Parts: sequence; structure tokens; C-alpha cells
Amino acid sequence: MPDTESATLPEVRAYEVAQGEPAPEVKGTAARFLETVFTYGVGEGTPQKTRKRLHAEEASDTAVDDALPLLAEDAASAAQVIYPQLGGLTEDQASIMAVVELHLLQEKPPRTPGLSSATRVIDLRLSRDEDEWQVSGIASLGGEPPDGGSTEDPGISDAAEDVLQSERIKLPDTARWDILTGEIDDRILQMMLALSAEHTISVAVLSTGHPTNVFDSSSVSNHIKGRAVDIWAIDGTTVSDLRDQGADNTARALMELALDNGATEVGGPWAFDTSGGATFTDTVHEDHLHIGFKQ
Repeated sequence: MPDTESATLPEVRAYEVAQGEPAPEVKGTAARFLETVFTYGVGEGTPQKTRKRLHAEEASDTAVDDALPLLAEDAASAAQVIYPQLGGLTEDQASIMAVVELHLLQEKPPRTPGLSSATRVIDLRLSRDEDEWQVSGIASLGGEPPDGGSTEDPGISDAAEDVLQSERIKLPDTARWDILTGEIDDRILQMMLALSAEHTISVAVLSTGHPTNVFDSSSVSNHIKGRAVDIWAIDGTTVSDLRDQGADNTARALMELALDNGATEVGGPWAFDTSGGATFTDTVHEDHLHIGFKQ
């Protein structure tokens, strides 16, 4: 049994949107929502007290209701937002796929006493009324471990095992759970290994936590089919910051490498042609690399 006498919640800090990030108001609103909803003391993880912690204009009642499966009245919780990546953006609607560490300190049954932690990818939906953005709902809470919490599966591919064991591929638990299901295309796993051969890549999302459809369209995203990966940082530097360093940097180099390795969907801060194919860019892809296969 965990030692509840010495277990404490880790210290967390408020996420600050860096200068130059796309859609800073959207990202800031999403981060504040996650910090407010999932940071609380024992007895405060109820819908009523969660709504009191939020300013009325920050989120709808629906968004709080969507968060209920991860709230615990008989525990204390702390949330550390790692990175809020854009998942979609229009003039008045947005998706933020937030990589967030959630820590839960349980002191007594019915849950197992002790500290538990997971890094989830939470798909927040936001809407804008005039100039104010509000969290309107949660499309995904980041899934659950397969097979009741198993972290090992001898049936997964060699590429899957290599990705899970790699020190150069930083994965949220949500992405690890995706890999353990066996539903991620081996081409994506092999691509991640190729891109991380000389660099450390930080993955935001594989499948779970990504909008089902390409935002504001009827087209099903290749993420949902296990055929895409989003990378938000390279060697610890965000793709958004690398965008400001000009074209000659590791983010562009990895886009070119992905094309050379057969990727047929490569999005990022730039659009360019190479012998391996063409890339695309838009506001949503200014803060990450999207690497995928159309078929």
C-alpha cells in the first residue's frame, strides 16, 4: 500500500502563453480552465464547487459536466498544463488539445490511497462571444489505460516497443495508451523513430484527444485512423518558437525528413516543395508539426 504519510501533491505553476504563439487568447483561456477545474483541495472536486472556482464567463456548465469523470470529491488534485496545442480554429470556434499533467492525492478509500499521476491530452472546445473566448465543452478527457491499467503488452509490434522505450520520444500517457491498443499504424511508429534518431521530439497527440473530424469539416482526421502524429517541441524548444528562427532550423529539417521517409501529410509553420513531396501550413499548424499518411 502506498505511503500516504509522505505523499504530497507536486507544486504546479500557472501556464504562461509565450510571445508569438498563435491564438494566445484561446490558449490562455484553455489553460486557465484546466488549472482552475483540476486544482483543488479535499472536498472541492464537486460540480458545485468547481463552478464556484470558475468565473461565470470562463466556461459553460456543459464544460464542467464534461470534466466530472476526472473530478474526485474525496481527494486533492493539481493540474500542470504542459502545452496547449491548437486542434482547430475559426472566427468563433476553437479546439485546444492540451497536454496536461493531472495529479490526484487520495488519502482514504474507496479509491486506492496515495498519489497517482497521468499526463493526458484533453480536447477542449471553445467559442467566442464578441471578444471573449469561453470553454464550451470537453470533447475528450484523454482516454484510459487499456486492459484495466496494463502498461505492457507482449502483442504489440517491435516498432511500438521501441517507441515506448525511447528516451528521445516524449509521450503523454494518452499517446502511450494509444500505442498499447495496437491501433497506431506501424508507419507512424517507424516515422517517430526516424525523426527522433538525432533529436528529442515531444508528442502532443496520436489519436485519442484529437478532434474526430478535421476541424470545421466533415473529413475524418487521419489521427483517428492511427495514421498521424503531432509534435509540439523539438529538443525542448516549441515548434512555435522555432518558427520565429527562420526556415533553417530543426522543425523544417524534420518536415523534410518526414517527406523523405514517405509521409504524405506534412503540415507545419511553412509550406514548401521538395523531391519527396509538398507540405502545407495554416494558423493551426504554426505551433506543431503534423506528420501523417493519407492512406
